[in-house]
Amino acid sequence: MKNWTVIAEPVRDEHSGICSYLNYLTAKNHKNHRGITRIIPIHNSVERYINNCISEVTQRNLERAKSKKGGRNITSYAQSFVFTLPPDIKLSDMQWYQVSKHIFSDLSDYLLVDKELLLKSCFINLHDQKNQHINLVVNKVINGEVKREIQRKGALKLLKKSFNAAVLKYSNINCLKYVPETQRTKRYSQFYFNENKAEINEKSRAVIEIVSGGAENNFPNKTIKKRARRLQC
Repeated sequence: MKNWTVIAEPVRDEHSGICSYLNYLTAKNHKNHRGITRIIPIHNSVERYINNCISEVTQRNLERAKSKKGGRNITSYAQSFVFTLPPDIKLSDMQWYQVSKHIFSDLSDYLLVDKELLLKSCFINLHDQKNQHINLVVNKVINGEVKREIQRKGALKLLKKSFNAAVLKYSNINCLKYVPETQRTKRYSQFYFNENKAEINEKSRAVIEIVSGGAENNFPNKTIKKRARRLQC
């Protein structure tokens, strides 16, 4: 794999949109989460983040009105990023915390925003499920300035590289050497696949000429307390 998966989407629909999205990210009883997803806070609370996000946009729109500048009000208050690993790779809560901190630091440098200021302007949590992933939500208005670069391709490219580097650093798993476990296809019967699974996987590796690498996870399986903890930068 060239990169681990990172998906970027704008959070639309103004106030209602950001509220709905944050509530979804933290809803343990939502149909997409109930019984299959363990939700772990990493940074910030929903209430504190939403208040900051809405306050920034409201103040920005007010300043534009005062200056008699034209243009539309901001309707997309934040940008969402989802960082996902394949289902056969599992990190501990602490490793995800370290990965989050690494990504956050690189994003701060990219946006040229002080880390303490960016901490107030983002929300992060972990969804521990079949495909583990962290959700990062970042204000589009930070300290009165619209950060248009947050939704450009350059930001996504940077975050993919940062995610790759963080996973390698804290779990010793390299995306360039990762080979997904071969799944059964229609040309194999279930019996044949089960009996010859090792051989099929070996042939698949030979065809694409990639050697699986990465030592097993040696980090202790620590857990993060079930409350939003503050990133220490």
